[in-house]
Amino acid sequence: MNKIKSIVRYPIKGLSGENIDNIALEKNQVLPGDREYAFSRSHVKYDRNNPTYLRKTNFLALVKEEKLAKLDTKFDPKSRELIIRLDNQIVIKETLFEEENIYKVETFFQNYLNLGIDEKPKLVRGIKVENNNNLTHSFSDIPDKAVSIINLDTINELEKKLGKKIAPSRFRANLLIDNGKAWEEFDWVGKKISLGESVLEVFKKTQRCAATNVNPENAIRDINIPNEINTHYGHFDLGVYARVIKTGLVSISDKLYINWTINWI
Repeated sequence: MNKIKSIVRYPIKGLSGENIDNIALEKNQVLPGDREYAFSRSHVKYDRNNPTYLRKTNFLALVKEEKLAKLDTKFDPKSRELIIRLDNQIVIKETLFEEENIYKVETFFQNYLNLGIDEKPKLVRGIKVENNNNLTHSFSDIPDKAVSIINLDTINELEKKLGKKIAPSRFRANLLIDNGKAWEEFDWVGKKISLGESVLEVFKKTQRCAATNVNPENAIRDINIPNEINTHYGHFDLGVYARVIKTGLVSISDKLYINWTINWI
């Protein structure tokens, strides 16, 4: 089977994803617009002119703030308009250009998460000013510029083991693959795969953390996903990371082809 079922971009770290029909993957880059923004914790010093990788604990994220899952967010990358809904009501509608608007958004999260007066988060963006506003950094969970992939059949098998429904959005992956064989994605590590017009090299498995314990439908930590994976399979991994090695358009329903083993020299 091996085809793309969904393509998902997460414009702001920790907030909800957006499904897209197609996108041009760029060589040595993350999925365009993915984790372009984040809310850093008040104590974090972030230099936008020299963006570097920081661990997820430095930012608002589901691993600590499960209430974020209650928010339904939409972001327009062109206008930079951010719309946040809570219980189907719009609570934020601001463009992320003006400092005044950004301040309103930061204040909303401070109040919503009941943070202290000196714990106000700061909205940061993975952009170098001198780089003509091109994305140079993504607030990913790993330092590598990569695309995250999950196999929906692996999730289906885990559901059967647990006897519980598991939303794929728990895993916040970019490419959701309908494979037909659970855990086969681990066999892709060390190989090149082609999707649409793009070619990627799969280089590591994705180790899961406590963020996956949060049910995206009700913001409750209802399943210890890493523990359950380890109990049933003896590891903590689900999904893989891949680097884009050939620029190209990928679309929903594109087939995935496994090409050849990478010669690691």
